[in-house]
Amino acid sequence: MERLAVITDPGTATGFRMAGIETHEVADIHEMRSKVLELMKSDSYGMIAVNEDLGGDLGDDINRLIKGRALPVILPFPVPKGGVVESGEAYLSKLVKQAIGFYVKLK
Repeated sequence: MERLAVITDPGTATGFRMAGIETHEVADIHEMRSKVLELMKSDSYGMIAVNEDLGGDLGDDINRLIKGRALPVILPFPVPKGGVVESGEAYLSKLVKQAIGFYVKLK
């Protein structure tokens, strides 16, 4: 079974970790790109969710890798600003549903 990983900033990582989701903390776009490449090369991830607030795109090298394979799915996600915050798992499930059109249970 493929794994799910979240790549985000330290301030957001705690919520995902508390939900039991594998979380990788990065400080900037360069660390994020490096971590995405590292996780993609492991071939054990079905989805990698990336905090879109880290800015920029993934870069040409990662985009070429993504186009050549079905997995992992790279899902940029916005970080909720204030208000009621859902669990990390519920939030990612909602984002996946918006992106692909149907609900996927995350384990």
